[in-house]
Amino acid sequence: MAESFVNALAKSAGIVTTSPNCSVGITSTVIAGVSTVNLGVGYLINNQHFRGGTKVVSIDSTSQVTVDRNSTNTVAVNNQSVKFMGPTAAYTSPAATKSILIGGTFSNLTNNNVNITVEIVTGVTSTTIANDIPVPTGSSFVISDAGKTVMAGGDVINLYCDTENAIDGTLGILQGVN
Repeated sequence: MAESFVNALAKSAGIVTTSPNCSVGITSTVIAGVSTVNLGVGYLINNQHFRGGTKVVSIDSTSQVTVDRNSTNTVAVNNQSVKFMGPTAAYTSPAATKSILIGGTFSNLTNNNVNITVEIVTGVTSTTIANDIPVPTGSSFVISDAGKTVMAGGDVINLYCDTENAIDGTLGILQGVN
């Protein structure tokens, strides 16, 4: 396949479900008191008691989820507001095709500050390349062209935003690299 430049666009990214009355135990992987309606495995957790990149690995019941990392709190906490952010796939490298992420721009569509996370998923492994980045109202965040990211066939770039439908993203990709 010949190399070619492509733009990948993601319009109005941001899938958010908030549960206001959650409980988190000491260094626990369980969040209780969750409304699991509209949640999915792979959703990112946004709460001060979990490191960036923490994801839902199972939905255990209609009121409990298990995540892939221990909480950081030293005492059990109740009545916690937890945001669950769903992924928006911005680009998928075609099968058996290497691609290079050259750069990207993410524009805030709202009248408030928002935070975004960008990750690359290779098979079942996800790697965060930008975590909880603030994008002020009327502004954008740019992934620099100083560092390139090589992607294998089938790799996916996901966007997460802590506000519903709040970010437009455009990615510059060099596709078909040998």
